[in-house]
Amino acid sequence: MKRAMLASLAVALAAPLAASLVACEDKKPTTTEAAKGDGGAGADKLATADPKLAKALQAAASASAGNDSGPPPNGVFADGAADHRHAKGTPTKVEVVTDGAAPKLTLAPAADAATDAARATSYGLAGLETVAVQSGHPMPAIDFTLMLGPAKKDDGGSDVLVATVKAAKPAQQQMGQMPPGLGQAIASLQGSEFRMKVTPDGRESDMATSLGKAARPELDSLAQSAAEALVVDTVPLPDRPVGIGAQWIAESRMQMQGIDVVAYRAYRIKGIDGDRMHLTLDVKAYAADKNVQVQGLPEGSNLEQFEAEAQGELDLVRGEILARKADVKQQIVLVFSGPGGATAPQQPGQPPGNLLTAQVQGQATLVRGDDLRQALKQP
Repeated sequence: MKRAMLASLAVALAAPLAASLVACEDKKPTTTEAAKGDGGAGADKLATADPKLAKALQAAASASAGNDSGPPPNGVFADGAADHRHAKGTPTKVEVVTDGAAPKLTLAPAADAATDAARATSYGLAGLETVAVQSGHPMPAIDFTLMLGPAKKDDGGSDVLVATVKAAKPAQQQMGQMPPGLGQAIASLQGSEFRMKVTPDGRESDMATSLGKAARPELDSLAQSAAEALVVDTVPLPDRPVGIGAQWIAESRMQMQGIDVVAYRAYRIKGIDGDRMHLTLDVKAYAADKNVQVQGLPEGSNLEQFEAEAQGELDLVRGEILARKADVKQQIVLVFSGPGGATAPQQPGQPPGNLLTAQVQGQATLVRGDDLRQALKQP
């Protein structure tokens, strides 16, 4: 591939956060609320229809008195605190907030079902579309065709869910003009794999990606975003019968836009139709530490503020752990201090200087199983 095309693809496909970091002048706000712009005022709180669920989510993420393992107000754990809160490799923890109204259903497979019954329902074809905008710069929207199945017996077996990219192509609708050769580059993602450990009741951990042999290295961030979407679309099942209005919270150590976080996913059953449930999802995440590695960021920079939220809706079938349909939007705001740390404001009431901000917005849509087959029949 020509050098000019490689440079174009590197910018269009894998522009690091640092490429869109904006230095904050003294006259500009530098908190995460201000970094969001006009739309940030209502987005800085968890967007949920149920205030009780928002309080429960905050309580789950907050530290008890005298315990420094809880997330601080700036959204960044102190060194080592995230490991104390939720160590890497530890499966997702689930807490039921409320059981909901009668009649109630057990979401897990029947008692006489095979141990791997819920995990096996995830196997097969799935369609996933991802798109992101980094500080106003749109990334390409990509349609992935995935084949999900267990790992080989000597590589984790059914304890590891593997999603293999069977095909990847630019989505029909794009937010920006694509450079020449983009479709061919994206197609090179074929053969890439997303892997995560999953317990029989859907509690995941250890998500990892590996690019296919022909994939361009600069596409790694796009593969990572797709893998992260699969984590969010995997639903840890409550350990008791639940009905409409039921709420539960899943605590996970995972990645969001490649950043190590402790995330809290709040699920609420909005409706039930037979064995099919419609869920709302709200996510709040906290950076595991301030030493976030971003390509192009000046050496000696530190993450000072971090805010990550997501909202979406999912359709889940009883006895399954992966949504049949899901549409989730996320927003991440990061504030870094440059080398030497933040400087004192020149005038009282103004924000400190030597700060860099970045914002990432993304959306991922999943469809699989009978829903995918029906969608493929549509013109």
